[in-house]
Amino acid sequence: MTFQLASDIGGTFTDLFVCDEEGVTNSYKSPTTHGDLPDGLLTAIEKAAVDHGLSLEEFLQRTDRFVHGTTVSTNAIIEGETDTTGLIVTEGFKDVLWLRDGGKEDPYDWDRDYPDPFVPRALTVGVDERINAEGECVTPLDEAEARSAVERLADRDDVEAIAVSLLWAHVEPRHERRIGEIIEDVAPKIPYSLSHEVNPVIREYRRTSSTAINASLTRIASSYLADLERRLNDRGFEEELLVITANGGVLDPSEVRETPIWTVDSGPTMLPVAAAEMTEAELGRTDAIAVDMGGTSIDIGVVDDGVIPRTRDATVGDDYLLGIEKIDVTSVGAGGGSIAWVDEGRFLHVGPQSAGSVPGPACYQRGGTDPTVTDAALVLGYLNEEYFLGGTMDVDRSAAREAIRDEVAEPLDVDVGSAAHAIYAGAMQESVNGIEELTIERGIDPRNYVLFGGGGTFGLFAVGIAREMQANSVFLPREAGVVSSVGGILSDVRRDFTASQFGRSDQFDFDNVNDVLTTLRSDAEAFLDRMNVADSNRSRTGFVSARYPEQIWELEVELPVERITSENLDALVEQFHEKHKDVYGFRMEQDVEFLDWRIEAVGKVDAGKGVVSGGEPTSDPVTPHAQRNAYFDGGTVECAVYRASALRHSDVITGPAILEAENTTVVLPPESELSVTTGGNYRITP
Repeated sequence: MTFQLASDIGGTFTDLFVCDEEGVTNSYKSPTTHGDLPDGLLTAIEKAAVDHGLSLEEFLQRTDRFVHGTTVSTNAIIEGETDTTGLIVTEGFKDVLWLRDGGKEDPYDWDRDYPDPFVPRALTVGVDERINAEGECVTPLDEAEARSAVERLADRDDVEAIAVSLLWAHVEPRHERRIGEIIEDVAPKIPYSLSHEVNPVIREYRRTSSTAINASLTRIASSYLADLERRLNDRGFEEELLVITANGGVLDPSEVRETPIWTVDSGPTMLPVAAAEMTEAELGRTDAIAVDMGGTSIDIGVVDDGVIPRTRDATVGDDYLLGIEKIDVTSVGAGGGSIAWVDEGRFLHVGPQSAGSVPGPACYQRGGTDPTVTDAALVLGYLNEEYFLGGTMDVDRSAAREAIRDEVAEPLDVDVGSAAHAIYAGAMQESVNGIEELTIERGIDPRNYVLFGGGGTFGLFAVGIAREMQANSVFLPREAGVVSSVGGILSDVRRDFTASQFGRSDQFDFDNVNDVLTTLRSDAEAFLDRMNVADSNRSRTGFVSARYPEQIWELEVELPVERITSENLDALVEQFHEKHKDVYGFRMEQDVEFLDWRIEAVGKVDAGKGVVSGGEPTSDPVTPHAQRNAYFDGGTVECAVYRASALRHSDVITGPAILEAENTTVVLPPESELSVTTGGNYRITP
């Protein structure tokens, strides 16, 4: 028996999803060990090994695919633990990270301070050189000045990495390459990043921000991956580790070490990947709103007609722009560990502070005294004190009641039950607000979408959220508690190759554009060769960013052909017109400008793609495991409690009821109905 593993390290728990060669799946959770992230992961793997009657070494020896999602890069940025980075730019452009894109993201937020740049001006050095927009050398690189700039940065005790971002280097990179050679000569032990390699697109702020972040993460990510590989290999794992990236795919560690920025905020991108695969396979639906509600936050993504939207506007930490084109996932600071608190005006808040895994919610009995969403769910009867995490973790309902009484009920002058429900309702509203921001505010009608979700906490709120959003169908994977890890198993090998080449439809430079596309496709093929992807599993899809003249931002459209000719250019222009109409509601009969060209290289992975059997259908009604009092419709109601392990394909449960799985709990209010699909997953009619 062989296994495939996918892991996702969250703020509270480390998730592990296991799929064996027969398609049977299991999931495991272990508290995240923030001081030593691999330790918590190995604990989860050991749980899986014991569950399969194997030692840790035997289990890893039988593992032929391991997909890993890590928060090490994200945490380093948020916590200010990245390597201190020096920045080399074109003389006269030292303020590129200060000036940003110009303007203020929210001009009506008077309390918002102007953010500091990722690299302070004191560590930014200009060098005399200039390439113009056409790639012509206007001012040759002053190599003596460049060498002096590198020496100034390298001689500082606090500089641990160097980023190089010169004006128009994405069009002609020879000056950047030369500075890279000088860094290797002057300071061979200092990691560095060149903007034309990290993010070769127009707009110097985005390109510079990406490059600076990438340089600051190079040593951290490399050390983490080397340590993880060593520890896995020492325990019997012999195959190649695959790392989840922010574009919704996976790469091997050697590719990630070059551009570790792709691991920032990468775990949540597996959420819409899982939603796209599973809703189409099980329901035949290609539109989904994906929600992962864990212990620390809620991640929200969208699948629109089978396509997962991307964004170049993602930020992390203190409003640092990533600049790369990643899967569009929004995070809201509300989860099972979100702390409930009452302000001086006796107004209840839920989050954004989180109790995390240590000390955790009050009910964990690890020293935490603040009431959380998990404590509220326990008091309301939704969670089972004796079956938390499948009975592997002790929680104390009386400790939860005490925390809610002291911090919420007494300040609000209400009873503990009412206070617990207020916390629960507040967390639900935070979830709804976050979903509305990503859907309704962008013209997406939730009534036409499946609400797909998971995470250890989502099942508690799924039906309530669906009713608020007027979504008529909810879908939860059987292993909903580790939904992003499920996406990891389903993900393909994927990498983007991008280059800038300006073109305009009325004076299109066919030769140069096609030369760029040929180079990008060659790079994509070389990548797929390195990843040992079979020819039959390869795909290369082209895209271009386009706009009307004098517009500020672009829209990306898929290229209908591999080469652009005078015969098919009109079709590409028409495609942009229609995309503009879909997004903005109108089109203009104008010429179109083309800026960035991208080839998406994908190596299809068959692993985990099949729908897992939900067992033989049965005509016998499913029997409750127990009865329990829980809060519904303004009061306590006795409801049936079912165990997920006892359910089979075609089983139906009607609310009020509670479904308990080892890694999640699903609350079914009155008039809702859950049915088990052919794949053993859960479809709910709210």
